[in-house]
Amino acid sequence: MVTMTRDVIEVHQLTKRYGNLLAVDNVSFSVKQGEVFSLLGHNGAGKTTTVEIIACLRSATSGEVRVFGYDVRDEGQVRKIKRLIGVMPQEFNAIDRLTVEENVRLIAAIYGVKPDLKRLLEELGLWEYRKRLYMKLSGGLKRRVGIAMALVSDPELVFLDEPTTGLDVYARRETWRFIQSLKRYGKTVVLTTHYLEEAERLSDRVAIMLKGKIVALDSVEGLIRRESRGVRLILSGSSQNVEETLSRMGYEWIRTPEGRVIVSGLSHQEAASILSKLYESGYTGGAEMTHGGLEEAFLRLTGARLTETGDLA
Repeated sequence: MVTMTRDVIEVHQLTKRYGNLLAVDNVSFSVKQGEVFSLLGHNGAGKTTTVEIIACLRSATSGEVRVFGYDVRDEGQVRKIKRLIGVMPQEFNAIDRLTVEENVRLIAAIYGVKPDLKRLLEELGLWEYRKRLYMKLSGGLKRRVGIAMALVSDPELVFLDEPTTGLDVYARRETWRFIQSLKRYGKTVVLTTHYLEEAERLSDRVAIMLKGKIVALDSVEGLIRRESRGVRLILSGSSQNVEETLSRMGYEWIRTPEGRVIVSGLSHQEAASILSKLYESGYTGGAEMTHGGLEEAFLRLTGARLTETGDLA
């Protein structure tokens, strides 16, 4: 386990304006060595702009950002930062008429490194696609190629902007396992996501962004403990029967990619009443009660709504 002591990222009063639009509003935070730090929020919350400034891809309007102690405003120091980081931007494209392997080797040549290509592609589930043209890949596989290209130089700090967008459930889980392995290797990961389950499973700490501001920053456990109320009911049976019963009872619910149905913010009596109604209607699936999760904390802090699959609207 990596001891998280040194701040590898320091952000002080960061602001970014686009004309009259305030995209990032006086944001301050730090990221410690060896942690997975997530910026969580809906589209337009300021996550990507914040990451692009830290990763030296965009200039700030005001504020100070240091990465490994280097100032992102100083061109000489930016060159040093870029040797230590890997970036997979949200809007990512490789060269269409090169294969997966050729695209990754091209980036390796630019960095002047010789990666263990087989290990990297195998861990991302790309080895069997290594001879396929990039233009022939699905959207999800293209995202994984982007992650491979971000990691080809073996960086100490990795920025992954919405890394699992477009992936199916299996590929998303495989990518999560790979991100967790980066931490075991001592890497620091900055992740932006609008998937609440992704942030909850992967993060040491989460910064929740709303309209360019950080409205909360804590460990996942800390956010849940401080903001969640009541219990969460997790149902794993036939979703149609469950959803119809919940709708008739007037409860809101979300459905996970695996087909589980989750109802949050319940009292124990409400959870028991729901289960009673379900079993009366012939429900034979599993049921689990836990304390409220990150989604409830997020909703309380932002007032946002979720889609039926539990993602941010």
